[in-house]
This record gives sequence, structure tokens and C-alpha cells, in this order.
Amino acid sequence: MTAGADDESTTLSPDDAFAVLANETRFEIVRALWELYEPEDPANVVKFSNLYDADIGITFSELYEQVGYEDSGNFNYHLEQLTDHFVRRTESGYELTEAGFEVARSVVAGTVRERPRFDTVEIDERCPQCGAPVVVDYENHHVTASCSQCTGIWQDADGDDGVLFTFPFPPTGLSDRTPEEAFHAVLGYNLQRIRSFVDGVCPDCSGEVDESFDVCATHEPDDGGGCQHCHRQHRTEVAERCNRCKSVVRGPLTIAILTHPAVTAFYYDHGVDHRFASWETFRLAGAVEEAVLETDPVRIRVTVPCEGESLELAVDEERSVVDAVVEPFTGRN
Repeated sequence: MTAGADDESTTLSPDDAFAVLANETRFEIVRALWELYEPEDPANVVKFSNLYDADIGITFSELYEQVGYEDSGNFNYHLEQLTDHFVRRTESGYELTEAGFEVARSVVAGTVRERPRFDTVEIDERCPQCGAPVVVDYENHHVTASCSQCTGIWQDADGDDGVLFTFPFPPTGLSDRTPEEAFHAVLGYNLQRIRSFVDGVCPDCSGEVDESFDVCATHEPDDGGGCQHCHRQHRTEVAERCNRCKSVVRGPLTIAILTHPAVTAFYYDHGVDHRFASWETFRLAGAVEEAVLETDPVRIRVTVPCEGESLELAVDEERSVVDAVVEPFTGRN
């Protein structure tokens, strides 16, 4: 796919952007353009297939009628305040810029207008650590999955054990989904985001990503539970941080390593069709072993077992695989 044409919108500071959108009429214009936009319209299909070459747009009269404003002169003033930043003017009318689409999507996704939740409920999935039923709940736009019996992978913000993951999830993702369906949807949504972070591209703003390791120097997990020093089972945690929008994800190296093509190929050679953006990733990661070989610079051995053999990877502080070898699997380090 060829990259799209350059966005002609001019640069707008965050303060000015909020000021522009703070007006109710301008916000309704953005919403109206979103509602009038039909992605399956043949003209839109042609447009996005030809890199914004097609000239389509909503006429002033259509937009004015959709918003229902009473003063056309004042309405035009508000429309002009949005133009070049959130709205693009074409020969045939008006349409949203990519920034305008992002604003509309945030509203449609419910991140600024809805506060849905469901109570803690047990689902038909099993903890990869102990096999007990998994429970999920949704609060503050996050889905948390926990083990109903064991100490899970992390402690939560209150210091309680049992957490398997906590991931953000737009409220619209709960629409027409059972808690179990939402559980799998949140995994697909977030593990795809994590893959993008691991590949060095922020999925939220496309900015560059910095990666760092947090290796617990005195790792002492308690009988299958969290370490008293780092409060997690895994010794090495990977942090991905966007330089531009400050989006951050953190997780075990034993999960991040499963995005590597050498791991995918190893599983495939052993009859496993590994799909990273799924609950299967957590089950597979539970069997992955890690051992710190050096601390300065950091070098970690990751052992991925499958069908009596293991793929041993030497990973440096940039998460680059510097060595890979297949050996008979001999068990825990």
C-alpha cells in the first residue's frame, strides 16, 4: 500500500486545539460530518483507494441542515474556525481531516461520554498458571482479568495478588458483547497494539517508541506468587513508551518475545499456529523461561519450549536476538 497524500492541515498547538473544540457548535459540526460520512459509499471507496485524489464532500447546506443551527452567518464562522485543522474544504463541500476523524472516533467509542461497567464475573477460560477459572471486570475504561484462586502474574494497585492483565478498552467495545466476548476482544485489541509498540511504532499517534528493560536485581517469587521486591512473577519487564503522546505499555519479556519471527517459526515447525493477539499467548508465555546472563550490559536467555524441544534465545538490552539455537527441552532453569 502506498502512503497517503500529505495532510494539508496546519499545525495547531494542544491549547489551541482544545479551544477550537470547546465550542458546542464546532463540536456538533465535527459530529455531523462524521454522521454524514459513509465509508461504504463508492465515492469514498474510490477516494481512499486513490490517496485522497477524489473530490467528495458534504455541501454547506447539507451540513447546516444536519447541525440544525439558526444563524447561517454565525454557523459559517464556526465552520471556518475548524477548517484546515479538523475540517477540510474541497470544491464539492466539507469533510473531516484525519484529526477530525480522531476526535469523532473518540466520541463514538464512548471515551468521553459513557461510563459503562460490568460486575466481576467468572468466564469459561482457565488461568495459565494454575488452571482455575478466570474472572473479569470492567471499570474506568479498563478490563482486568484475574485468577479466581492463585496469585496470577501481578499485584494490582491495591497490592492484591491474582491479576493476569489489566488493559484499556473503549466503552463501545462492550456493546452487544458478553463478558467472555469482551475478554477476547480486549486481548485482540491490546495485543495488536503491543505488537505495534514492539515494532517501534506507537499505535496511538505513530510516534517513535523507546524501549527499556526493568530487571529485578533480587528476584524472589513467593511459592508461585509475586516477588516481594518487584511484585510480579516475571523477573524482566519490558516498557514501551511513545516519545510524542506518552502512551506506555509494560509487560513480561516472556510475552514480548513471542512476537519474534524466530519464535513464530519454531512453533510452526512443531505444528503450532501461533497467533499473538489471543489468549493462547498468555498460556504459551507461562511456559517460557528467562535467565539473566549478564547485567551490564543486559543479556537474557529466553527458553521457549514446544513438543520436547526448546528454542533458546539470547536477548540483549535492545531486545535484539543475538543468538538462537534449538535444543532438547530439559525443564526449568
